[in-house]
Amino acid sequence: MHSPSSAILAQASAIDAPIARQGYVDAFRGLLIAHMALDHASLMFNAGRAGEELAAAAAPVPGDLLQFLTRFTGVPVAPAFFFMAGFMVALTSAAREQRGLPHAEVTRRLILRGLVLIAVDALVMGLPRAAMGFYSFVVLSSIGAAIIILALVRDAPGKLLLAAAIAVLALHPLLEVSALPLPLRAVLYEPVRSGAFRSLYPVIPWAAIAVVGFVAGRDALHRLQPARFWLGLAGVCLALFLAIRLAAGYGNAYAYTKVASLAFWNFAKYPPDLPFLAWSFAAIFAGLAVLWWVTRSGLPVWLRPFVVFGRVPFFFYVVHFYVLGLAAAVVHTKWGLAQTYLIWLLLLALMLWPCAWYYRKKRDRPNWVTRYV
Repeated sequence: MHSPSSAILAQASAIDAPIARQGYVDAFRGLLIAHMALDHASLMFNAGRAGEELAAAAAPVPGDLLQFLTRFTGVPVAPAFFFMAGFMVALTSAAREQRGLPHAEVTRRLILRGLVLIAVDALVMGLPRAAMGFYSFVVLSSIGAAIIILALVRDAPGKLLLAAAIAVLALHPLLEVSALPLPLRAVLYEPVRSGAFRSLYPVIPWAAIAVVGFVAGRDALHRLQPARFWLGLAGVCLALFLAIRLAAGYGNAYAYTKVASLAFWNFAKYPPDLPFLAWSFAAIFAGLAVLWWVTRSGLPVWLRPFVVFGRVPFFFYVVHFYVLGLAAAVVHTKWGLAQTYLIWLLLLALMLWPCAWYYRKKRDRPNWVTRYV
């Protein structure tokens, strides 16, 4: 009889076909997907989960250290998704043009992909929200908007794009959008958590993170060994984080009384304050560097299940939300952290086969749907 671990590895091995990009890319995206699934399992089943980190509200208070760490370790996940969206635009655009696809066609496909993300968020992911009487501009919509923006500006010099993105990220706490109509405020900058039109990931500043990822991806195309460069950037971002957080002034949404406290590590996510952004970029660049080194001579066995997820992140995102949502509707209760982690692990095991199947479908029988989902 085969053990559960051998079954998982068998599924992972089934999709070991060569791909154009290096293994660290999909491994990184797969690890992000896995932690995202933990946060969503916690959202639906964890009775002790703290509230959302809204910049306009008081900082959430975690129930205990483990609850805090469960949430804190996911701080870089959402920024990393936007970063990798831009990173992948750089990699896939270059690959398509090298294969002879016209520049204008690459741009058209990027715009279409962005529109597909927005449409799926509104029509597929939005069905439960519509049943509750509201529309929400959340992560897929914001990533879709970011990809459309990148499609239109990707010919600009990298230095100009990076300078503009950093300026947006550094200065966005100064934005004042209260005079705009609420839907426009919600889409552009201000998270809205009540009413018929809501948002959590307004385009400013999340699209700027995707622009940084695009510049980093384009740079990675020309570096044979980017890991040291990324570690250097991680160090710079970490130093910047400490400078901003220790100063406890501009860009800090939440105050703290002492450094040796959980409050020091509590950052606003909606919209992201500067400590949140600096810490996230440090983790992103460090994670990319480590995974590049780990996979430079081949994909380790323990990473293969994550690569399964990382090759079809859009598919995983849509399916896992409905799996969790249906399960939550059936059991209609919440438990502690131990049960939440068990649900999370079961979810990952359950998602492995359909993700492997869908990747094979994309690879062997590509069509319009598999191109964009």
